Amino acid sequence: MVDLSLVTALVTNLKTAIDIGKTVKEINDISQVRDKVIEMQELILSAQSSAMAAQTQLFEVLQDNAELKRKAAAVDEWAATASRYQLQDFGAGTFAYELRPEAANGEPQHRLCPTCFEQRRRSLLQFLGRTASAQDKYHCAPCGQPYYFGAMQPISVSPRVTRSSYWDGH
Repeated sequence: MVDLSLVTALVTNLKTAIDIGKTVKEINDISQVRDKVIEMQELILSAQSSAMAAQTQLFEVLQDNAELKRKAAAVDEWAATASRYQLQDFGAGTFAYELRPEAANGEPQHRLCPTCFEQRRRSLLQFLGRTASAQDKYHCAPCGQPYYFGAMQPISVSPRVTRSSYWDGH
């Protein structure tokens, strides 16, 4: 916030300088005129200094205001993005954010990394394939986290075939 004492000092100094200027007209002694001119110059310099300090503070306030507006816009933008997704449980304690169908706007259905999402990053999970235990494996490229969706299924093992080490020739 701009320091009001700087503005007050500026106005006071300028008023005093104007009053001195009016007084100079009435003075006939040249030495008194010089003294009043010097006094008036000091007041003008002081007023300029106050004006510059106030201007500097105003510039800082404007910069802070611009930064706050930028941050508010980023918060609003993320809120709009986040509202398009819903946290889903994909089984076995695996969660991810999934695009709401009504918010797709032509985008294909996809999932986002919950770790990145909490850090306000929209990181698409990439499908890597299906595991032997019938889980869909996904990967988040930015944070490197793997995700396994779906309940783990028992792995079916084919019966073991025993082979004879002897060839009986028949």
